This record gives sequence, structure tokens and C-alpha cells, in this order.
Amino acid sequence: MKLKIEQRNWLLSLHITSGGLWFGTALCSAALALSFRSLDRGDVLYGINVARNLMGQFIIVPAAVLSVITGVLLCSFTNWGFFKHNWLMVKQLLTLISIVAGSIWLGPWTKEMTTISETARSQAWQNADYLRLESTVMVGGVLQTLVLMIIIVISTVKPWSRRKTSN
Repeated sequence: MKLKIEQRNWLLSLHITSGGLWFGTALCSAALALSFRSLDRGDVLYGINVARNLMGQFIIVPAAVLSVITGVLLCSFTNWGFFKHNWLMVKQLLTLISIVAGSIWLGPWTKEMTTISETARSQAWQNADYLRLESTVMVGGVLQTLVLMIIIVISTVKPWSRRKTSN
């Protein structure tokens, strides 16, 4: 079964929107992470950690899931397929890496930072665990945002040719 052009366009629009939400929120979260060092008030530090944690839970995770669902539907019900195009396979791999990294590391680490800053407030800057988490989450968040930007570029430019299949 293949989608009609109007159905495909609606599904593609939803896919682009969910990817845009994911990227935009990841970019905002990375920007907040980069601003941590300029904070000296514990309540503000905690508030930013709460905001980043909420953005992850309620925007990034649903947007990533919706992006994957719409991507699978587009591959399943259009001529693109899952393995016909090199650019699409790279995009799928980078998406999988982003989701795994966010689920296993970035999300839990951000939640742990929130927990530490809730009780320690401005004293979090003297907590070795918090400092380690802050550095790794900042680097990880920036890297994930860059990967999402690369996915967007790949989706737009489609830089690699169609895969050659043997008959």
C-alpha cells in the first residue's frame, strides 16, 4: 500500500514538524547548559535544571518518538523504503544514536543534576558529581544538537545516491 500524494504530504509535514521540535528544544537546552557557568544564584540554577528536565520529558522525548513513528510510516508507505537510499540509512542510524544517547545518558544525567541542585542550590558548584554531570551534559547536549542539525541537512540535501541492488 502506498500513500496518496496528499497523505504523504501531511505525514511528511508532521515528520518535519516533530524533527524541528526535537532540534529546536535540544538547541534551547544546550543554550541553557552553556549558560550555567554564569549563574551564582542557587534558585536560578535549580530553575534552569528543572526547565531542561521538563523540556526533555515533555518536548524532546515525544518529538523524537513522533519523528521515528512518522519516519517509519514514510519509509513503509512511500517509494523511499528503508534501505533504498544511502542518505536515509545514515539518517536512520544517526537518529537511533541520538535517541539511545538521550535515553541512556542525557536524560538521566539531566534529572540527576536537577536532584542535586534542588537540595544543594548554589552549593552544587562545590559538588564533584554535579560538576562532572554539568560538563558531560553540556558536551553531550551540544553534540546531540549538532547530530540533529546534520540529520536535517542530510534530509534536505540527500547527499548520497540510491543504493545499487544486485539482481
